[in-house]
Amino acid sequence: MLIDSFTAFDFETANYKRSSACAIGLVKVEKGIITEEKSFLIKPQPNYFISSFINIHNITPEMVKDAPFFGEIWSDIRGMIEETDAIIAHNAAFDISVLRACIAMESIRTTIPQHYCTVKMSRQKLPFLFNHKLNTVCDHFDIELDHHEALSDARGCAKIMLELNKL
Repeated sequence: MLIDSFTAFDFETANYKRSSACAIGLVKVEKGIITEEKSFLIKPQPNYFISSFINIHNITPEMVKDAPFFGEIWSDIRGMIEETDAIIAHNAAFDISVLRACIAMESIRTTIPQHYCTVKMSRQKLPFLFNHKLNTVCDHFDIELDHHEALSDARGCAKIMLELNKL
């Protein structure tokens, strides 16, 4: 299945609540070429951090204290989500659930396009890898990654999708 026009995205969350997005990265790909990248820090809802989450992504309460809520960045990211053939994420079940929770929290009316998961696709096309975590698949394809930085993770996901298209 060739998917060459899409938006790859990644969320980081502050706590176990899916609506607690504290960062988003988006990478738009058109006909196999990265054409746009955006990233935002977000004030999470509910607005509290769990230390083990901070240890993963290094985003602190101080960093988001003046950040916008998800609804305040929606106009900046809406086109990348609504106006694409598909949205792609590595472990899409998580990122789609965060997207839906943030949309619901802000009472945003939208339609989420078809979505695909590069974890599932890499399991099918790269069964020989010892795991299919983002950093493992990026290493396999020699894709640079600053793991758990939302824009880097989204970019890594986009490049994985482009590599998987070749297989």
